[in-house]
Order: sequence, then C-alpha cells, then structure tokens
Amino acid sequence: MEEIKDFEMKEKIEWRFGVAANIKKSFQDEDGVVHYACKPFRPGTKVYVNGKDWNPTKRTHIGVIGRNRFGRIALEFIPIELLENFRAVRIYNPRVLSMMSYEEWAEGYIWWDRTVDDRKESEAFAKAWSTAEN
Repeated sequence: MEEIKDFEMKEKIEWRFGVAANIKKSFQDEDGVVHYACKPFRPGTKVYVNGKDWNPTKRTHIGVIGRNRFGRIALEFIPIELLENFRAVRIYNPRVLSMMSYEEWAEGYIWWDRTVDDRKESEAFAKAWSTAEN
C-alpha cells in the first residue's frame, strides 16, 4: 500500500506527446468474417497508442488507453489493424496522464514524454501508420 502512496506523491505531469487513433467501425478477419469494432471499445472511439517500444516484427497487438464501452478509461491490448486515423497529439487529459504514469511506474511500459525527440518520434510513428493504412 505504501508503494501506491509513493507513486501518488510524484509531481503531476501537465501534458505529454503521444499518438491518437480511432477504432475502426468494421474490419474483415482472415476467414472473411466482418466484425464491428472490437470488444473493449465502441467504433470511432479515440484511443492513445503506446507505440514508443512497438516492434512490428514481434507483436500483433498494441497497448491503447481510451474510454471503454462502460465509460471508464482503460488500458487494453488490441490488434493494430483495428486502428485508423493516426495523428500526433499533445495529451492533456489528467486521467489518461495518470494512467500512463502509473503504467510506466508499475508495469514498465514506455510512453512518449515532453522532449523534442519524443515529439519527433511520435510524429514519425503517426506518419508511418497513416501512410501504411492507405
């Protein structure tokens, strides 16, 4: 219990760079079956993508933070093919920032921060995936 208190006492992050995307309305799997959105999120939901340590040769799923079907902000792992409209953004939502900080602290996930290099990396990631989906 003391560990969580130590985490909460760290300085608050006001904003950070990131990549936002939307959940596709429908997609077709390998068998030709059409699915609508994905189980945790509604179609069109804005999510923040954890792409800083993404390696497309090793992984098929990517971590995203967004408002789930129950209205709660949650971290989920979904296939990256379910995402569209990638864009580099500044993240200001305090609940999302808190979840990102907690996941970095507790689970070791790496998110973009507020440096110039992080800005360039997030823009490059967004541009690469935007051109890949066209």
